[in-house]
Amino acid sequence: MQDEFANRLAMFQTSRGTLNSPANKPVWFQQVPLIFSTKADQAFSALAELETFAGQQDRTTTGAAQDKQREEKELEDAAHLLGGTLAIWFRDQGDETQAAQADLPISGWRRLRNQQLLEKARETRNLAQSVVSGPQATAAATYGVTPAAVTSLTKEIDDYAAVITAPQQGIAARKALTAQLRDRFNAVEAQFATLDHLILQFNTTTPGETLIAAYQASRTIRDLGHRPATKPTPTPPAPVTEPRLV
Repeated sequence: MQDEFANRLAMFQTSRGTLNSPANKPVWFQQVPLIFSTKADQAFSALAELETFAGQQDRTTTGAAQDKQREEKELEDAAHLLGGTLAIWFRDQGDETQAAQADLPISGWRRLRNQQLLEKARETRNLAQSVVSGPQATAAATYGVTPAAVTSLTKEIDDYAAVITAPQQGIAARKALTAQLRDRFNAVEAQFATLDHLILQFNTTTPGETLIAAYQASRTIRDLGHRPATKPTPTPPAPVTEPRLV
């Protein structure tokens, strides 16, 4: 969420907290003018909906990126394990060409991204499949090249394929949600603006005046974003010593 919206949301929350504090709520709740209690309840409900919506926007891309990162690592590990085993098998059969196709260090797998990783993992899986379905399947199984290993890698391939574009989809969804944010914030602001006016009717008592002052102070938007880095205090130049004349 942009700092602008985060700051406005914090202001609404502070205003709600001020009104609902043990010292202030008895002054206005179900007191004349009764419409203030009704409008306050409506404003609080609208704010709760806004909090849910804003939270949904923040989670849209974060969760998708984490899912992709997790599945990516799982695929890299599984492909490296089976690929390295395949390379040993092929070399023992005197087949350096096939061994080279399967043999990739873990650092190499880590460097592959998105479709490249997916295609290389599928290539490794297909090589293993050709072995476990061939005439030397029993011998290959003693190395760990088994149908179960192929199935395990296939699962990781499918899992990664399902999330490979999730972050981009999340960004698009977040953009759509952001487009709605300003209207939603403005709608909540309109409800609190109604309270801004109605609350002035409680100025007939000292507790009422205290309530008004606290509420008005809470309706200030404060910048709660990142503070600029503190500049180091410059070191004063060393004093210049004039040469002494002898």
